[in-house]
Amino acid sequence: MELQRKFDLSWYYWLVSTVPAIVNVSDGFPPDELELPTVSITSLDITGTPFELGGYELDKQFWRVDVFAKNIAQRDELAYIIYKAMECGIPVYNYDEGFPPSVSPTRIGTLIVSKRVLKPIHVFQDLVKKLYWRSAITLFTYYETIS
Repeated sequence: MELQRKFDLSWYYWLVSTVPAIVNVSDGFPPDELELPTVSITSLDITGTPFELGGYELDKQFWRVDVFAKNIAQRDELAYIIYKAMECGIPVYNYDEGFPPSVSPTRIGTLIVSKRVLKPIHVFQDLVKKLYWRSAITLFTYYETIS
């Protein structure tokens, strides 16, 4: 399995363990039938940036976490929980060994979080069939392996 896919899965399982059990977690933007509350993680751009002499590049990945909620209080609470928990980074596991809950894969590194932005998304009631409350957290990460 590619390392970037392990990042995706690590985000998913991290969100599952971070938000309350009543929250649906989606790997990627949620489907058309949205059950509230839902949190999704979407991998966006990956950019190589010069890191050391000799042409080595450090990949920085851009992510978006979307929060879909029933009301403004639920939206804000979920967004704040996730935003605050990101400060410690996202642990990355070796999912070649298997998947929770039947397997506890080995931790291989951490996605270090930077440039977090939490922004409420205003949904206009006259433009959507169902009014829901939404926020987006955008951020960059880079991978740090466990030595």
